[in-house]
Amino acid sequence: MRIEEENWSPEMIAEFRRRQRGRNWALLAVLAGFCVVIYAVAVVKLHEYGQMW
Repeated sequence: MRIEEENWSPEMIAEFRRRQRGRNWALLAVLAGFCVVIYAVAVVKLHEYGQMW
């Protein structure tokens, strides 16, 4: 069901979308941080075993 169909006021819809956008940015930051950690671990492991540079 779409939020427009739930008899929400325009202010409630705007607030819902604002909070949803904030959660999306937070999730993006968490995923990007996870990718950086995985990349860093891979670089350290490859360097440690002499497979890099």
